[in-house]
Amino acid sequence: MVTLDDLLKMADDARDEVIELTQKLVQIPSVNTGRNAEPPWPPTGKPAAGEPYPEPIVPFDGSGTTRTGDELPAAELLRDKLQADGIESTIYIPGENRGNIVAGLGNPGARPKLLMLSHIDVVPVEDVSQWTHDPFGGEIVEGRLWGRGSSDMKQIVAAETMALILLKRAGVKLKGELTLAVCADEESGGAYGFGWMAQHYPEILRADYSVNEGGGAPIKVGDRLIYPINVGEKGRMEVHIHIVGRGFHASQPWKADNAIYKAEEVIRRIRNYEPEVSVDNAAFTDLKTLAGIDEPVTVDNLEEVLAKVDEVNPSLASYLRAASRMTFVATMINAGVKSNSVAENCMITCDVRSLPHQSPAYVQEQIENLLSGVDGVRVEVINTAVSNASTYDSELADHIMTATKKAIGRDDVEFVPGLTVGFTDSRFVRPLGNVAYGFMPGHPDSDPSKSGAHNINESVDLNTIMSITRYLVALAWETVVDHD
Repeated sequence: MVTLDDLLKMADDARDEVIELTQKLVQIPSVNTGRNAEPPWPPTGKPAAGEPYPEPIVPFDGSGTTRTGDELPAAELLRDKLQADGIESTIYIPGENRGNIVAGLGNPGARPKLLMLSHIDVVPVEDVSQWTHDPFGGEIVEGRLWGRGSSDMKQIVAAETMALILLKRAGVKLKGELTLAVCADEESGGAYGFGWMAQHYPEILRADYSVNEGGGAPIKVGDRLIYPINVGEKGRMEVHIHIVGRGFHASQPWKADNAIYKAEEVIRRIRNYEPEVSVDNAAFTDLKTLAGIDEPVTVDNLEEVLAKVDEVNPSLASYLRAASRMTFVATMINAGVKSNSVAENCMITCDVRSLPHQSPAYVQEQIENLLSGVDGVRVEVINTAVSNASTYDSELADHIMTATKKAIGRDDVEFVPGLTVGFTDSRFVRPLGNVAYGFMPGHPDSDPSKSGAHNINESVDLNTIMSITRYLVALAWETVVDHD
């Protein structure tokens, strides 16, 4: 009879295979620029194995301005990898060259059900000259795999896929169902990915337990090892600030009201914005565990406490700062139509990550008050993700703690609840009744600050790829494997 130790050894023996799959995924430039139209309804259906895919149903003019994501080749790579071990999968296609893939083990509908979520798209590379390694090379240097998506989140895609394969190879019997869902479009809000799947195939995503990205970076306090289990996430809004001026020929700029110059004052106010702060996040009640700080944290002493945390753990201090306030930052600017004409219009795009109690109306009011007195300004708030959470008091938390200890081989690990300061696809499955956590444990010796997700020189250490693979195998063992 197969034991958990047998499965963990199988994972270790498959190290090269897991890393190679991660490399191949990174080498596929599934870049999501977020420029597509809304996905079509209804869905195009389920192509059977060997059947041709449906005709493209999102217009694509070949110019590169409307096409985005290109996740389908990555989904096909996963399909072929799974099929080589006798695991059937289905690719769902919501648009041109976009793909969501689902596979599973066990009897459909059996309980309990564990859903492993991940996304296959990545953010663009803005300036390749700033990268030390090829963004889509998947190079391995100094014990790290480099490239766009290596950290966010193709290493998890590979680990989840291999966990499914390893369980199949071991021939374990399941008392429940294990489902892998790898989807498109997370980086632009999920309309083509988990949002699309949740609307049209909710039965596939509905599960007792769900695990996803969004947490699991190790925190060290002396000899202690602590992992935050992120049970929820902040909301995300995209804010468009429209600025209207008056154009004129650039040879006589004094006759114009330059929208770009008006944007200067808007940007200055954004930079100087001071948000409301809150210490309601559960992490602030665990600072003795996380950072050895005994004093209660209040709004009044928050900055002083953060300064103390920064001395011992800068990454933790940065996370706590983000968890204590709404962030509001300008990320893009677009103005003018020609170099010899003064700009009549300018649009500043901003990213906002809100706390649970901060609604779009609250954000709209905050920004309009901030920009009061600047003529020709209109604020548009687009709600991308509502702040959401699962309860920490659940069997899933217990299973995760047990699986993590077994995966990393340590019994002295401590766990605390937390909040993901970004948004994830978990928000699409929580309304289905799933208990969903953001938790993929990094290797105890890894340095999360080196990952560079969304940054230049994004990378992941190879040991973390393996610790996540081992954890997922152990989690499946704890939740859905029949031990009898």
